[in-house]
Amino acid sequence: MSRHPDVQRIVSELAGTWSGTGDGLYPTIEAFRYREVTTFTERDDHPALLFEQRTWKGTPEGEVVSHWEVGLLRMSSDGTARLHTAQPGRAETMAGTWEKVDDGWVISLVADGFAGDDRVIGSTRTIRFGSNRLTYQMHMETISTHQMSLHLQATLARGSAARPRSVSQHRMGR
Repeated sequence: MSRHPDVQRIVSELAGTWSGTGDGLYPTIEAFRYREVTTFTERDDHPALLFEQRTWKGTPEGEVVSHWEVGLLRMSSDGTARLHTAQPGRAETMAGTWEKVDDGWVISLVADGFAGDDRVIGSTRTIRFGSNRLTYQMHMETISTHQMSLHLQATLARGSAARPRSVSQHRMGR
């Protein structure tokens, strides 16, 4: 698929597998650490990138999947971006911008629609990447807090992440 040169540059920098660790926090929960693998897949026949994010938390029995989200991310030549995601129990649409900043890129998104979870009032995501490093922050407002608060932040590196073993494989020691 032919893309505007600026869009092709950002897509080329973002496409791939990113892995690392993050921190989860929120006024209504106990803070936690997690391991993450996120993949942005470019397709020749579609203008959007396929987005898949999976996270795992450690437990005394081994790692367990804590979050799984899939979606489509589309950047337009006018500097705008759209993200559509689905996760267990919720779908979300976000709109925002992308721009070149110093030696990397920044995608800033604000939620403009939710389905399936009446607790969430609003959310934002800021994704920064370049030089094989990606960081992000996700802020959220819920009916319990009524204020936008940091919920997730992570630092990921580009690279081929090994396929995670299933929870049952971890528990069985495979």
